[in-house]
Amino acid sequence: MHKKLVSVFVALGVTLSCTSNTLAAPLQQQYSSSLQQYENALKGVQEIEDKISVIDNEIGKINNDISSTNNKISESKAKISDEQQKLNEAQEQIEEEQSIYRQRVKAMYMSNTDMQYIEVILNSKTFSDLIDNVENVKNLIQYDTNIIDNINKQKQSIDNQKKILEADNSKLEKLQSENRSKLSALNSKKAEQNKLMASEKAEENNHKADMEKIQSAMDAEKKKLQALNVSTSSGSSSGSSSVNKIINPTVNPSPSSSVSGLAIVKYASQFVGVPYVWGGESPSGFDCSGLVQYVYAQFGISLPRTSEAQVGYGSPVTGDLEPGDLLFFEPASDGPGHVGIYAGDNTFIEAPHTGANVRITPLRSYCAARRIIK
Repeated sequence: MHKKLVSVFVALGVTLSCTSNTLAAPLQQQYSSSLQQYENALKGVQEIEDKISVIDNEIGKINNDISSTNNKISESKAKISDEQQKLNEAQEQIEEEQSIYRQRVKAMYMSNTDMQYIEVILNSKTFSDLIDNVENVKNLIQYDTNIIDNINKQKQSIDNQKKILEADNSKLEKLQSENRSKLSALNSKKAEQNKLMASEKAEENNHKADMEKIQSAMDAEKKKLQALNVSTSSGSSSGSSSVNKIINPTVNPSPSSSVSGLAIVKYASQFVGVPYVWGGESPSGFDCSGLVQYVYAQFGISLPRTSEAQVGYGSPVTGDLEPGDLLFFEPASDGPGHVGIYAGDNTFIEAPHTGANVRITPLRSYCAARRIIK
């Protein structure tokens, strides 16, 4: 939009210079100088916004990781609680078996069981009785031995289970600590970029104010020339009406109506000024892919929730862009991290990053373009 105003001023300055070099030339020179400075500042702002957008995308992923790890930690603690209950029950069983064993040992000691065992064997009346009694004694001794073995095995199992649970929980806590450190570092980087953004914005606004002053002077000069009946027809308003239509539409989309790219753009532009909200997908706040999904849904077109998934829909744009085409930015191994809607006239609509609002902004380099509406 700024570029469209720039073209208007340049065209007007050229026309005025043809009719009155004495009046127009100094203003044109001032304007050209201010324009160059303004474009440099605008470029600086855009570069910083791109960096902030990348950081925001990383912050979003880290927040997802933190949320996922929190869920895993909760599940782990629940499992630990369940296992602890089992361990408590097992410990009670062990103590019970130990008590039984101690009672048996005490009884054996008090009654000299070893002698009783021998007497049982010696008092066998027949060979068959002898075999049976020997087997019974062996089984009783083996039973006592098995109790001891079982106690030792259960104790070892409890110890091993405790170590496994503690190790798993320790890994999750360490991972969460690393995630929070990454998030803190990203927030620090974003804070630094926001400071730079404030400085660049101040410079942009200063040059914009200079351009407005020059515009006022050029308008005053134009009036003077008109008063002298000097023709100043330059078509300086060309293209501005279409931009205004895009910025201030009143659209009530109907899924059953014929869908066009311009209708998509007009509807989307109604949300200019809505704040960026990470994960936002309603007019109270949008992120980039949330805005795209919401706008297209109003026309009965279903799109995935993320830019990484949305880039797989529609068909690739091989020729000129058309209003409603989706533009993708910030390529990564898992897909682009940002998306916007082409609005025509080398502009597009986007929900840029936290701290900013939905806007119509000049087109910049993109990594992919997809046409959803044939």
